Amino acid sequence: MIEMTLKRLTKRQKVEILEAYRSGENTNFLAEKYSCTTNTINRTVKNLLSDGEYSLLKEKRTRASNKKSK
Repeated sequence: MIEMTLKRLTKRQKVEILEAYRSGENTNFLAEKYSCTTNTINRTVKNLLSDGEYSLLKEKRTRASNKKSK
């Protein structure tokens, strides 16, 4: 059984995550870097942004990801 220690991200870490996410950093990389799940990364970013900005960023990241896979 894997034991997880619950820890909260600091305000500074949340800002760093948001900046990295905005610049296109991979969600999996961020989750590993901050020892959390990708869900935590996505939830953190979503909570710090307006719905409109979050949607635009997700769309931009999806388009960039699709271009890389072609």
